[in-house]
Amino acid sequence: MNKRRFMISALFFILFLITSTYAQAALPKPQGFVNDFALVMDGKSKAQVMLIAEKLQKEQGIELAIVTVPQTSPLDPKTYATQLFNEWGIGGPEDSGILILLSIDGAIEVETGYGIEGVLPDGLVGAVIDQEGLPHFRNKQYGQGLVNMASSYANILAGEEFEIKKDNSEGSGWLASFAIFLLIVIFLRRGRRFPPGGGYGGRGGGRTVIIPGPRMGPRPGGSSRGGFGGFGGGRSGGGGAGRRF
Repeated sequence: MNKRRFMISALFFILFLITSTYAQAALPKPQGFVNDFALVMDGKSKAQVMLIAEKLQKEQGIELAIVTVPQTSPLDPKTYATQLFNEWGIGGPEDSGILILLSIDGAIEVETGYGIEGVLPDGLVGAVIDQEGLPHFRNKQYGQGLVNMASSYANILAGEEFEIKKDNSEGSGWLASFAIFLLIVIFLRRGRRFPPGGGYGGRGGGRTVIIPGPRMGPRPGGSSRGGFGGFGGGRSGGGGAGRRF
């Protein structure tokens, strides 16, 4: 009986080692700031993202990696992104790195290092995906979506504001009810059917919330052409956001 238990335990241990080894082996090696393993980015998009990443590293000390893959199997997209971030060591000693991972089977994941989680909280990371990435990814405009996202994150990290658009449809019913209540109160108090001066304005498509980023330095711009010497050893604890499309 003890021998049988030992054999079963040994078998499970071997299977665990094989699975772990396979999962690690599935991670590609970095080729630079832009790693288009799925071959979905055109030359212009690659050049734009490369410029953003180079300037972000030079002026802010923050490392940005763009990765496209056909799929993340056998790992789920989030696990894949976290493992890839830590395997590559994106970010310097202060863990100031960001990974944008696009899986062509319909997933986008953004992983942030410990050092920039305060500047890029999960909600803001997700808002950028929703507004700047998803509309393009759903139309297979992968390069443009990645450029838009990279530019938005770089600008936020440089201290610029990002406008989060919120749907106002849910609040419109409450607002209409409140307006009716207010009209009734005014009518009862003043003895008039309607208050003077017109109505309450038109209906908009949404509200805009402006999220300011902390001033960490000047906006990326200009030109810098240096060789890629690898990432700086940064770590991530799973911060960021992801979406399916």
